[in-house]
Amino acid sequence: DQAVRRIRSGSRRPARRRPAARVVVTERESTEPKYLRVFNRILESEQVRLDIIGLGGDPKAVVQRAVKESKKVKGDPNAKDDTFWAMFDRDDHPRFDAAKDMAHANRIYLAVSNPCFELWGILHYQDQDASLDRAGCQKKLETLCPGYKKAGDKVFDDPEVIENCYDLAVERAEKLLRRREEEDRPEGNPSTSVHRLTEHIGKFIDPS
Repeated sequence: DQAVRRIRSGSRRPARRRPAARVVVTERESTEPKYLRVFNRILESEQVRLDIIGLGGDPKAVVQRAVKESKKVKGDPNAKDDTFWAMFDRDDHPRFDAAKDMAHANRIYLAVSNPCFELWGILHYQDQDASLDRAGCQKKLETLCPGYKKAGDKVFDDPEVIENCYDLAVERAEKLLRRREEEDRPEGNPSTSVHRLTEHIGKFIDPS
């Protein structure tokens, strides 16, 4: 598949003694971790070790945990290529700005969705330039992805869609970010930067 070939192409590097770690701390305990695990299985990269911590906390708590994880390898020469990410939703979190400031001060990279992660799932199926609240976003993804709501769980982990529609989702996400910048409301609703994390995992590139 073209999308998978494109993202896998950057992951084929000479063997390392230790795969570079991508440590991702997520706001929710299952939704984002399950998606990332499916994405990583599709990628089949031997150069990146993806460590996912489904924290189940607000944005500042997520960043605090990512900072804690990063300090565990401080000074370790084998960890020089490791990156640490905080993945959370905008919603109406009162500590959202404080979380961003803490992340920037500690070199924690962000994968943020406004209003929520489900927007990233929607972009695998269609454009979405009209603003949505969390409930509307989840309802739309449920309509587009029959497997999203199953057994009471809400998870976007359809491997066929994730594999075949990835490139389109990235293009749509980039377009949303550009539009929000042009409107002078960066990271406004709707927007997502989840693809910055997935592209970094796939291409082994500097995310800054």
